[in-house]
Amino acid sequence: MDKEIKNILKLVDENFWYMIDIDGVCIDTEERIAIIARQLGWKRALETINWHEHIYSSRQINHSLDVLREVQKNLKRIQLLTTNHSPLEKKEKISFMREQGIEIPIVSVPPKVSKALVVPPSFYNRKVVLVDDKEENVIDWRNHGGVGIVFTEQDSSTPKVKSLEFLRYVK
Repeated sequence: MDKEIKNILKLVDENFWYMIDIDGVCIDTEERIAIIARQLGWKRALETINWHEHIYSSRQINHSLDVLREVQKNLKRIQLLTTNHSPLEKKEKISFMREQGIEIPIVSVPPKVSKALVVPPSFYNRKVVLVDDKEENVIDWRNHGGVGIVFTEQDSSTPKVKSLEFLRYVK
C-alpha cells in the first residue's frame, strides 16, 4: 500500500460514505469537453455535443471503472455524484455505467449547483468523502463539512489521489 493510500485511509473509518465524480475521475469526458469549449465556447459546446458518442468514446482514467466494478460487491456506502448538463447526458452516463457492469447509484447534479447542496454532508453526519477532479468542488464540499479529496496528479493543498485504488482498502 503506497503513502497516498495510507494518508487517505487515515481520514476515514468504517462508517464513511464515498461520493465519486464521474467526469474527470472515472472517464475522460471533462478533458474532452474543455477542448471543444475552447474552440466553440462553453454554451455552444454543450449544445452541440453528441452525448452518446462523447460518453461511449471515453476512456477510463487510471483503472477507475475496474476499481468500481470490483469494490461495488462489498462496499455499499458508495455513490456516483456527477454534474449533468442535460437529461440526455444523464441518460447516457447511466446507460454507459450500467453497460460497464457498474451498478452503483448515480446522483445527478445540475450545472452550477453545489454538490454539497444536492447531497449535504450533514445528512451523513459529515462522514462522507467526495472524490472530484475539480478542486473548487472539493473545497466547497469541505466548507459544508464533508471530507474532500482532489483527483489529480498535480500538487494540491488538499488531500489528493491519482486513482481510486484506495477504495480497495476501505472496510
